[in-house]
Amino acid sequence: MKSAYGRSSLALVGILCLGLLAFAGVTSGFAAVTADSVRRVQLERAPRTLPPLELVDADGGVLPLSSYGTPAPKVTFVTLVYLQCQSICRTSVAGQSWMQHAIQSRGLEGKVQLLTLSFDPANDTPDVMADYARRMGAAPELWQFATVRDQADLPALLKLFDIIILPDGLGGYSHNAALFLIDETGRLSKAYDIDRPDLAMADYLAAARVETRR
Repeated sequence: MKSAYGRSSLALVGILCLGLLAFAGVTSGFAAVTADSVRRVQLERAPRTLPPLELVDADGGVLPLSSYGTPAPKVTFVTLVYLQCQSICRTSVAGQSWMQHAIQSRGLEGKVQLLTLSFDPANDTPDVMADYARRMGAAPELWQFATVRDQADLPALLKLFDIIILPDGLGGYSHNAALFLIDETGRLSKAYDIDRPDLAMADYLAAARVETRR
């Protein structure tokens, strides 16, 4: 009986160990326990290079996403939305509106810029994006709106930012969201909670002060 009990205990320990190893794998070594937290950890550990996906902006101009990936003394804060959204996207865009005011009030126009990327190119045409930008009071030199030029490039864009979108059955989408940072090296390196743009700005200002002292 003791032998059987011992074998059962060892088997249970083995199962628990395997479970812990699997959990460690999907949580980046226990550093995160949600998908968004995992993404945050992964970006900080391994910043991502921006691919040359073609975007079309609110003026109808075409530019590669990789143009934001050129090393420069300027960072870009990015969100992904669809402009007909009435829920989380409003939080995303409101956060960027707050950031625009913070950038302007601190005189950071030459150091920080904003990009709103739509994952609904069929509906968010340049005219729609331009109208939305005007209603949001977006300063064109500071805050750009764009979407993929070719619908076929949308999966690559979503994969880059780890955004998952699902049709909600009402003509819209259910999706996750975050506020992303493209840093001075031109790489996608951080993700913040979508409703805390103040923390993203504080993080940038703290890093900028450190760089200034060097």
